[in-house]
Amino acid sequence: MFMKMNPAALGAALMLFAGTVNADAGLVTYADFSSWNAATASKTTVTILDPSSPAGFDPIAGGSVSYGGVTFSSDLTKYSGGFFNIGPVFSGQPAALTVQQVGFDLVNILITLAGPATSFSLDFGTFDGYGVTFLLSNGHSVTRASTADGFATSNFFGAMDSTPFTTILLTSEDESLALNNVQFGAAVSAVPEASTWVMLLLGFIGISLFGARLPAHRVSALLIGKAQS
Repeated sequence: MFMKMNPAALGAALMLFAGTVNADAGLVTYADFSSWNAATASKTTVTILDPSSPAGFDPIAGGSVSYGGVTFSSDLTKYSGGFFNIGPVFSGQPAALTVQQVGFDLVNILITLAGPATSFSLDFGTFDGYGVTFLLSNGHSVTRASTADGFATSNFFGAMDSTPFTTILLTSEDESLALNNVQFGAAVSAVPEASTWVMLLLGFIGISLFGARLPAHRVSALLIGKAQS
């Protein structure tokens, strides 16, 4: 039955399928650093400095701080808490950025890159184990579980995308969200959009149908003519 389908109808059906593919099809995520590292051609690492306070934490004035040309900010109007640079004296963990809430609000950290990227990774953690949502400026998003481990950033998240992005917004319903070891760069190769795969499939099927409908002598003539040209 498939072979008897009108080629125009087949093409329309495949194009309809292409339009229903998940909009985030160009986003590929990684659960470990080695896999992400192998998929990323060039990388820039952002070093978060230890806080200057003897107490081991510095409130971030104005809710924004920059390291190596990358800006980390938090919309403090979205929750009752603060944005801090914490270090080992306070947390017993490597230097990190953390947001704190008082009550039940949505904490957030916005990472703004110096320019477009197609790949990034970071370590993150939440105090009570609530999930974290990563929203890229190109509209792609994904939510990942987090280990309840105080201020530790013991969870890894890496991603590459066929569509460049300039910001990554992290949000969580947890009382505390922390991150460090931020890296970003370019993917080894672009990830084809799902619609591209469908168009390729359409082309292959069209060629197969065309060849199947031609008499054998016409197929031979076409091949000979192609070779002579």
